[in-house]
Amino acid sequence: MSNVNSVLSVWQLVIMAVVPLAALCGWIITIFVVAREPRAQAAVAVLPGASATSATSASEAAAGATVGGPGQPPQQPVRRLAA
Repeated sequence: MSNVNSVLSVWQLVIMAVVPLAALCGWIITIFVVAREPRAQAAVAVLPGASATSATSASEAAAGATVGGPGQPPQQPVRRLAA
């Protein structure tokens, strides 16, 4: 004899499929967020002993705003024209 109440309903089967899928998606997103390369500004901010002025100039240099050395005037990065 079989027990009729042992059959799962559709909503229970859907929950059983959605919960592991959501956990897998959350795990993959977490791995990609943690494993990405840090931005230049974030890397400068974590340097020990970096002052506000050196962090600003270092982030500008990383972004390409200043090309020359400390005694040279800042140069704007070259922008390409759309073809």
